[in-house]
Amino acid sequence: MINYIAHWDWILTKSRGPIVESIKDYEFRSICPIDNKSMLSKYYKESIDWEINKTNSIGLNSLLKLIKILKTLEDKSIVHVFTIKSGFIYIISKLFVKKEFKAILSVTGLGFLFSNKVLAKMLKIILRPIFCLCINKIYDVIIFQNIDDKNTFLKYSKYKNENKLIKSSGLDTEKYVLKNSFNNNLKVIFASRLLKDKGIYEFTKLAKSLEDSEIEFFIAGDIDLGNPESLNESELNELKKLKYITYLGFIDIEKDLHKYDVLVSLSAHEGFSRVLLESSFVGLYIVSLQNNGTKFISELENSELITSLQIDSFIKALKNLKENKLELSSKNREFIKRNYSSNEVAKQFKSIYETI
Repeated sequence: MINYIAHWDWILTKSRGPIVESIKDYEFRSICPIDNKSMLSKYYKESIDWEINKTNSIGLNSLLKLIKILKTLEDKSIVHVFTIKSGFIYIISKLFVKKEFKAILSVTGLGFLFSNKVLAKMLKIILRPIFCLCINKIYDVIIFQNIDDKNTFLKYSKYKNENKLIKSSGLDTEKYVLKNSFNNNLKVIFASRLLKDKGIYEFTKLAKSLEDSEIEFFIAGDIDLGNPESLNESELNELKKLKYITYLGFIDIEKDLHKYDVLVSLSAHEGFSRVLLESSFVGLYIVSLQNNGTKFISELENSELITSLQIDSFIKALKNLKENKLELSSKNREFIKRNYSSNEVAKQFKSIYETI
C-alpha cells in the first residue's frame, strides 16, 4: 500500500487522483483532512482523516494526529508526502514513530517559506537546523518540479539522497471541455487561491485600469486561512463589492475554463503552474509573470511572459489581444498531451516506487 499525505485533500484528488488511477500495480491510501470523501474514494482504496486546524496546520494538534496515524501504517510501506509544509510536519512526526518507511517528498513549489516576507525569513532560519539534521534520515527521494526550486532547496536543506525532476503534476487531458471560439468582449480570468503573493491585488489594479475598455474581468478561487498571505473574510467581502470584477468563487476548471479567453497569472512563485498548463490546453491565451514555475510557457503558443510586476506591461498585453484576432492552437494541446499528461507523470512515479 502506498500512502499519500497532504494537508489538503484537493492536492490528492484534483492534482494526484488521475496519477493514482493510472498506476495499476499498486493500491493507494490517502491521509489528509477529508472535505470531499466521495472524490477521495474514487481514487483511493482507503482514506484516513488527518484532522487538522487549517488556520494552524503546523500546530501541535496536527503533529500529534499524524504521529497517531503513522503508527497504524504497515512497516516498510511507501509514504509519499506532498508540499514542503506537509513534508516538515512529517519529518517531526516520524521522529516519534519507530516503524521504518520508504519516504518520498514532492516539493510542488517553495511557497511562503522561501518568499521575501519578514515572517518567512524568520521561519526559514528557525526551521533550517531541523531540515539539515533530519531530512537525509527521513526521505529516500525528493521530487522537484523545476530546476531552480531544486537548487534552492538542496542548498538550504543540505539534502544528499536521491532527487528527481518531474515537471508538473500532470493533467488528465480527457476531462477538459475544450475551447472552440472566442467571446466578442475579451473575458480575462484570474484563477487561484486568493493570496497576496499570487497577485490578487495587482489583478484588481489591472481590472480597474481597463474598466472602460470593454474587457471583462473575473476572479475564480477562495481564501486559504492556513496561509499567512491569504485574504481574510473582510478583505474577500470588499473584493466582492468591486463593480469592475465578477467574483466567481470556486469553479470547475475542467468544465468551465473554456468560457474565458485569457488567463492572467501574477504569482510571485510557482512550482510548475497547473492553471497555466490547464489554460493552454483548453485553448486560452496566457499572460503571466515570469518565475521559476511559469517559464515553461515559453514553449507554448498564444503565451506571453512578462519579466517584472509592472501593471503597465500587463495592460499593454491585454490591449494587444483585444485589438487582434485570436486563434486557437492545436499545437499546444498535442505538446501538453505528449509531455505533461497524468499518464506520463504516473510512469515516472511508478518507476520511483519500484526502485525504492
